[in-house]
Amino acid sequence: MPDARVFIDSNTLLYTFDRLELEKSESAQRWLRVLADHRMGVTNLQVLNEVANVAIRKASRFGKDDPFFRIDAFARFGTTPVTFETSIAARAYHAKFRYSWWDCLLLASAIELGCTHFLSEDLQDGRTIEGLTIVDPFAHSPERILVS
Repeated sequence: MPDARVFIDSNTLLYTFDRLELEKSESAQRWLRVLADHRMGVTNLQVLNEVANVAIRKASRFGKDDPFFRIDAFARFGTTPVTFETSIAARAYHAKFRYSWWDCLLLASAIELGCTHFLSEDLQDGRTIEGLTIVDPFAHSPERILVS
């Protein structure tokens, strides 16, 4: 799927260096390698800040290494900020789909960024919202999703 753009949620990024969930860590790393190799991965500043917050708070799980080193590496997938327009779109998604406010902001951002897929284990796998398909990275391989 050469035109695919995949928005990467914070949980996928966090699992890449999770010391307790080794199987998920391996799967998340595989997804990121494929997305980076094909230049399909996209994220935003909200996700990067969330990863930093969780990595700092849960250092015993994610390692005591400087979390900002990882954040800087993940920034290659994007640092687009959430705008007021994104917030307006998120309001409609929140009212219609009843996802958390923060998830609605990310969904709105992914749609604004022209993404075709939203990589997250937290939302409903397979659900499509305005052309954006939610994909649980631990239920599917990148090859299965990106070639279909």
